[in-house]
Amino acid sequence: MSEAAMHRAARLDFGFPTWRAALPVPRMGGREADGAAVAAGGFAGRCFLFLQGPASPFGIRLARALSRRGARIVKVHLCGGDVVFWPGRARLYRGRPEQWPAHVERLMAEEAVTDLVLFGDCRPYHVPAVGAARARGLRLHLLEEGYVRPGWITCEPHGVNDHSDLPRSPGAVLAAAAGVAAPQEGAPFAEPFARRALWDIAWQVGQAALVPLFPRYRRHTLVHPVVDYAGWVVRWLTGAGAARRDRAARASLGGGAPCFLLPLQLEGDYQMRVHSRFRSVEEVVRLVLASFARAAPEEARLVVKRHPYDTSLPATRRMVARVADELGIRARLVFIEGGDIEALVARSAGVVLVNSTTALSALRQGRPLKVLGRATYDMPGLAHQGTLDAFWREAAPPDPALVRAYRRLVLARTQVAGGFFAPASIDRAVEGLLARMATREVLAA
Repeated sequence: MSEAAMHRAARLDFGFPTWRAALPVPRMGGREADGAAVAAGGFAGRCFLFLQGPASPFGIRLARALSRRGARIVKVHLCGGDVVFWPGRARLYRGRPEQWPAHVERLMAEEAVTDLVLFGDCRPYHVPAVGAARARGLRLHLLEEGYVRPGWITCEPHGVNDHSDLPRSPGAVLAAAAGVAAPQEGAPFAEPFARRALWDIAWQVGQAALVPLFPRYRRHTLVHPVVDYAGWVVRWLTGAGAARRDRAARASLGGGAPCFLLPLQLEGDYQMRVHSRFRSVEEVVRLVLASFARAAPEEARLVVKRHPYDTSLPATRRMVARVADELGIRARLVFIEGGDIEALVARSAGVVLVNSTTALSALRQGRPLKVLGRATYDMPGLAHQGTLDAFWREAAPPDPALVRAYRRLVLARTQVAGGFFAPASIDRAVEGLLARMATREVLAA
């Protein structure tokens, strides 16, 4: 195909049925999820630009609900994976990454876009889109997995995690929370991991199959999907051994010695790549273990919990053991691969983390917290503001009143009940988002 023909194709609307036989979309059951929008008002006169969403039918379900209420929808496919879960008209972007900022800005102007919807505000294609939308005074609906889990998704008008516009001081949190009521917290819908994994595989298959249509696309992930999936196979094959090691590790935590908890995060997460100064998990481990060896009480133990989606085992376990050996604290360290982190938080004397959602669990359970990255909860009264060395001996529990106010504010302003990876939870999330989108104000630049 000539360069001119490729550019013409990139500007054309693209009908999904061409690819439906090769890349089937999972059928979605359940009720229509636009009841809240009926009460909140319609969307006539608004144009929603959809970029990449989660690997699920969530995006198309939300777009259809908005369309039924009068909105106009513009969807841009950046890669073949985007095609899999979008059985509707869309545009293809086939240009170079460096051409994308001008392209998306021009598209917003040509289509008179009023709202931008995307998942993951730090993805390379999304960053310039958010900047252009903010400069044009559009409404932003920036989605991410829930700060509070399970049962919630995140929808922010400014940015997620450290990009959030949540207040950053105790006084501002208490003042803002006084004017809001926390949403009703119901039982979350089940979102089986098997379905999430299958939908992720479908997305990756679509990306691989349609590479000729998107030859210049650049993935936002650091690990190639083939390597990641191979890691999951290894985890499955070695699961019995990991379970035995974990039982022995948990049994060793008995007695009255204080135990601190370090939940590891993924190097590929933007919580690490953008919202912290760290560039590797080993860098975090070395910092925390060195401080623990230097300053923690002699009788204290450190529990290191691997991330549930870490597929680099046994490399992670061996790396932690190697660093502990170098520091001479192997006998004081416990490595746990799986299981419920809530129980580990409950018995901990304190939690050290970069900026994990485990922080919300620590605050809710009244555990001292030390934040090494950049997060909205890193403030006096919630997290230790002194040095990491001082934390092991001086950490104090969070202020219960401030914790309640912060949680209420987070739920009311940033969380929507539901999920991305099950039909019923998607229905619930779409319903909540319609109500929020109907009333969301334009964000000032």
